[in-house]
Amino acid sequence: MTDTHLIAFAPSSDEAAIQRVLGRVVASGGELVLVAGGGVIVRAPEAVAEAVGDDPAVSHVGGVALPDRDPVRIRRPASE
Repeated sequence: MTDTHLIAFAPSSDEAAIQRVLGRVVASGGELVLVAGGGVIVRAPEAVAEAVGDDPAVSHVGGVALPDRDPVRIRRPASE
């Protein structure tokens, strides 16, 4: 079963380490949903999330629930 997880990276993690972890997620059938700050939200099987949690570049892995709705689009008025 595929669940949604937040993967937070240790502040000392470099770009190569983060790419290695995310590569493992994608190679295992997972997908990236959102990248923000020092974390990434992914959809992946629980076993994949647990496996990447053991990587030294990862500081935290936890489940998250995202609303199942269409994104809200905010339009700004045209400047005059």
